[in-house]
Amino acid sequence: MKQKFFLCLALFIFSGTLLNAQVKKETINPTKVTKTPVKTNTKINADLLAKKIDLEDINEWLCPNKLLRGDREFGGNGPNIKCEVKLRIGDAGTALYADIYFWAQETKQDWSTTEGRWSKKVYDAPYGQKITALKSDAASRTSFTSPPAGFQFIFPGEDVNTAMEKFFAGSKIANTVLLMHGIVSPSTVTKEQIGKLIGTYSQGNTVVKVPATEGTLVKFFHIVGDTGGDDISTDDNCNDDTRIVKIEFFPVTVDMVKAKK
Repeated sequence: MKQKFFLCLALFIFSGTLLNAQVKKETINPTKVTKTPVKTNTKINADLLAKKIDLEDINEWLCPNKLLRGDREFGGNGPNIKCEVKLRIGDAGTALYADIYFWAQETKQDWSTTEGRWSKKVYDAPYGQKITALKSDAASRTSFTSPPAGFQFIFPGEDVNTAMEKFFAGSKIANTVLLMHGIVSPSTVTKEQIGKLIGTYSQGNTVVKVPATEGTLVKFFHIVGDTGGDDISTDDNCNDDTRIVKIEFFPVTVDMVKAKK
């Protein structure tokens, strides 16, 4: 009888020890992991739309009349010309404006120099929509030495890249610009391809048509450098003066949303 009693007591103590150990194990080494959901403040605007649009070319003559140096005559010496256009959102998102800068300087003598700045509206957003961001290049620039009338861009046997660097006053046309003009292999550009990008025509004076050297906003700049008389205007009448004749644009991509009522 005593043996049976001690056997039951031993089993009871052993079972209690196992249970206590299991409880301690679960307390010290919890196996449950609580996952906290990640919160985000990103709000998706279902009305936001990326849209390719055409800008209105600038066909208005623009001539600087500020004399920075020298007299008002280039005298057949260039001039060296720089022109830059920057696109910006205006009118509370309902329009796009082109901010234009033009600079011209005689290449010798008294270094006659002028510059001018203008801002022109080139796009109106559709009614009820607003432009929130510009998604493509928002600027372009070019620089070149204005050639004499009847100039030949590349002389027989002259290297194309050498001729371009001389014409563009040491600059080169960026590969991204050449690609926009359909020249898929900029490293092997040909005389015929460049001939389609650079040219002259007459509009009272010799107009030089050139592409941008940087930036894919402007397709072509049309600019008059030297003229038959005084080149830097004394007023806003651009006839027979150095001037911008036309600026052509590539299509641009913008983000647009519906305007709030």
